[in-house]
Amino acid sequence: MNTITQLPAPVLTQAHRDAMAYIQGLAITISLQGTYAVSTEYSGQVHEFSTHVLLFSEIEQRNFKALTTIKVHLPGRCSLTGAHALQELQAMARVLEGFLTPPTGDAA
Repeated sequence: MNTITQLPAPVLTQAHRDAMAYIQGLAITISLQGTYAVSTEYSGQVHEFSTHVLLFSEIEQRNFKALTTIKVHLPGRCSLTGAHALQELQAMARVLEGFLTPPTGDAA
């Protein structure tokens, strides 16, 4: 008798994946601008996508407290979570867009 049950497969649409990729791109761009250090992470054990924003100047002072932390529980692992994940990912992107430094001078 086989008592092993199949876990439900996570239901991540291409839109979810595209939003997470866009957020990762924002994290790179913002971090390379030099004021904010942005990290993004997918955690497979809890099926969650998160981002953390810190100031480089604070990191230099050994203060690692994030200015902003946002976590999104993704759909699929638990029926109680992830229903609004795409909207939450889009909101995460809007928050990060607020950390972008507008181009100045010849770059504008």
